[in-house]
Formats: sequence, C-alpha cells, structure tokens
Amino acid sequence: MYDSYGYKRISLPSFEEYDLYNENKDFIDRNVLTVMSPNGKLLALRPDITLSVAKKISKDQSLKYSKIYYQENTYNLTKYVGYDENEQLGIELIGKESTFLDFEIVDLAIKSLDIINEKSMITLSHARFISSIFDNLNLEYEIKEEIFDCINKKNSHDIRKILENNKFISENVKQLIYKIPELSGDLEDIEKELLKYEVNDDIKKILLELKQLNNLLFKFHKKSKIVFDFSIVKNLNYYNGIILQGYIEGFPNVILTGGRYDKLFEKFGVDTGAVGFAILTDSLKGYYKDEDKNDFEILIAYDNSNFEKLVEFVNDFQDKGLRVRTENIENFKENDSEIFNYNEKYLFKNGNLIKK
Repeated sequence: MYDSYGYKRISLPSFEEYDLYNENKDFIDRNVLTVMSPNGKLLALRPDITLSVAKKISKDQSLKYSKIYYQENTYNLTKYVGYDENEQLGIELIGKESTFLDFEIVDLAIKSLDIINEKSMITLSHARFISSIFDNLNLEYEIKEEIFDCINKKNSHDIRKILENNKFISENVKQLIYKIPELSGDLEDIEKELLKYEVNDDIKKILLELKQLNNLLFKFHKKSKIVFDFSIVKNLNYYNGIILQGYIEGFPNVILTGGRYDKLFEKFGVDTGAVGFAILTDSLKGYYKDEDKNDFEILIAYDNSNFEKLVEFVNDFQDKGLRVRTENIENFKENDSEIFNYNEKYLFKNGNLIKK
C-alpha cells in the first residue's frame, strides 16, 4: 500500500555508532545494547528506528527520501531475558508541519489498521497542548513528570493532591489541569469544555489546526474511526505536534504509535520536520495465532507408492485455498498429530487418498 502512495522502502543498519544514542538520550527511553567492533569503535544494536532514519535523511536531503517506509527490528536490554528484539513496520514523511502532511499520515494509519482489522480506531492528540500549559509553570521537572504520569493514567485525584497547595499556579490553570484526563472523545465536545477556561492563544491555535485536520479526515473516514484524547502525554523532548495511537478490536494494547517529531531534525542541524508512525508487528503475533488456530487445514500421511498422484491431490486442495502438510508414514507417529492444529487428516496409500 505504501508503494502506491510513492513511499520508498529503505533498509537501515542494525548497528550504529554508540554516540548517536548517547548524544540523543532525550529521544530514547530504553537501554542500549553495545558491542565493540574489531577496530575498537563502540557500536550499539539499534534501540530506535527513527534516529537512524533522521541520520540517513540528514545526510541525503533530497526528495528521494522524503517519503520512506521500512520493516526493521529494534533491540534493547532487558532485566531478565538479556535483550529484546522487536519488529516494526513504519513510514516517515519528511516535511514541515502542515494540515495535508499530517492528514496523509493519519489517513495511511487508518488504512493500515483497517487491513489488520476493519474494527479499528485511531486516537489523536497534540504534544504542544500539554507543553503550552506546563512550559511556563513554576514546577520542578520531577513534579511535572509525576503529573504527566497521572494524566496518562487519567488520575485526576492524584493531580489535585500534587497541586492543591501550590500558590504559584492560578486556580483557572489548576482546574484546567485537573480536567485534562477527561478531555477525550469528539473534538467539538472537547473544544466546548476547554473554552470554559481561560486558555492561551497557543491552545486556541492547536484547536484550530486539529479542527482543520479533523474536517478533512471526516470527508474520507467514518467518525467512529477517529477519537481525540488530550490525556495522551508522550516524550515532549521528541514530539512537538500531532500524536497518534492505533487500536484494533480484540487486542487490548496499542499496536500503532507515532506523531510529529520536528525537534529531532533540529538536533541534526537540518531545517525540516517529520511525521510518521510504526506498527508494532511483533505484538500482533499472538493476535493472529488466536484468529487462526489452525497450523494448516489438511494433513496427509503418505507412503511411497505414487508421488505423482500425491502431488495431484495436494494441488487440488491448494487450488481450493487450503493449506496442506504432507508427512511420510514411516516418519509419522500417531501422537505426532497432537502437535498440529488442522481440520482434516488423510492417508495416502497405494495411490489412493483415504479420509481418516
């Protein structure tokens, strides 16, 4: 699908110089797995794909790489297993913030989710909504992070406990912050709720941008596909615009995540921006296993009597769209069938196929 929109598939190195991640600690939140190269350079197995993309784009600032997609793995250290390897399928659209570029990414995100399961939903937010409220507040970093955690968990009660005795924040701003965990649903309803407070000009601008995006999305997608949730707080050192998360029915966790991350290119000294998303394909392995409990539909235990006839039977089943596994009778024990899930078992003996 991404090819049909002019996106170019790229490959990325599994190893990067460790300095890439050490110099961009603000952008990654996982432990890095390091190795020493034969020439003495400290390398890291890639813990994050976007940094590798930004590095590549920064070196080759041409339209050739302004729309790219990838299917790559990330690696990070874990406490018990040692390290984790996770596959992602993602796309990146390079360009400064605009309604159309954000629309293209959200549109592709919705279509990607629909391919996995038509009963899907995208949730949208905006990083600057949170930063416009908190940037000028006289709060320590740790306190802000604690409040952000409460917002993500929709925990208004604990936010009140943190802020109720703070004399440096106006009552209007406090009430607005208490309300953030509840700001989800239809964008018009959220706007009505926000305008009950004295919101700053930046928030008004964000609402206008999101309404323009929302109106365009509704021209091509059902309203039930799109939900806004301003309680989504992601790395504000990384994201500076739209944020998106994707869900499908029957799967409780986020399977698609992304947003606009112009700040990353500033770190590379490049005057551009980018927006994109990644589908956490490794997370879907259990989902597809549940969806299709069969390893295959047909199991054939065969003798060596007539291979030509056996192939004809296998082809007939496959022409009907069925998956077929063949096993030689000499190597096949009766209890081996318990290893597999299938619909029907056949015995091919003396050139004849017999259903068991």
